[in-house]
Amino acid sequence: MKFGINVWSYPKSLPLEEAMTHAASTGYDAFEVALTSEDWEHWSSPGWIKKWEAVKERSKELGISIPSIATGLFWQFNLLTQPQDALKVVRMECEVAELLGAKLILVVPGVGVPELPYREHIKQAAMVLKEAGKLAAAHGVFIGLENVWNRVFAGPLEFEMLLDEVGHERVGAYLDVGNVLPHSLPEHWIEVLDKRIFQIHVKDYSVAKGIFGIPLSGDINWSNVRRALAKANYNGYVVCEVPPYPGDAYQAAEDTRNALRKVFGQ
Repeated sequence: MKFGINVWSYPKSLPLEEAMTHAASTGYDAFEVALTSEDWEHWSSPGWIKKWEAVKERSKELGISIPSIATGLFWQFNLLTQPQDALKVVRMECEVAELLGAKLILVVPGVGVPELPYREHIKQAAMVLKEAGKLAAAHGVFIGLENVWNRVFAGPLEFEMLLDEVGHERVGAYLDVGNVLPHSLPEHWIEVLDKRIFQIHVKDYSVAKGIFGIPLSGDINWSNVRRALAKANYNGYVVCEVPPYPGDAYQAAEDTRNALRKVFGQ
């Protein structure tokens, strides 16, 4: 099992290169980058391509891999109501993944809307994700659908139904164990999705406080998570996505790495 960290675990004001450098020096094996609205605006321009080529070169110098590409743009372009724009975001992620040698892109499978009957959410999302799967295959990457607080697909059985409806070998789950609380348990998600889990995001969640935090700071039973992952024979990346501390740009990343050593013994 290898451990990575998402760029969102550092303050937005911190340059990407500094975050990558710190992640490598802290002992992370991998660094997950994220595409922003600025990337959307400058997509495919010479400067945009040069930016990501420099990121690739820097990752090689640091000896830290880039296994996956994330983005928050699916909150701006709802896959359920703006499918063509959402597919453009998928294409952009695929192009960056291909540039960087990443094998997985993160996709939010839509945000629930009142004008669409609930059962139709699965059919509509699946229709778009079938096309997304074709894009991923053309670029040699995989799609990990992340479970998020999006008012739909809130339980593991519903998520399994979505994957069944999509029915594409390139489309699986990007399981965020912190996002399942307070309405379900991560060990149940792992049990149900099993081999369909392409990658893992980790953070904790305090039900009483209603906040996310580093592993071991909330209500997730990490022993159960560890056992469930072992039973599923999961040996992919475990990528931290934790909120940075307001008073220190780096400490949350360091504390998270130490917490992961206690949870997984590595």
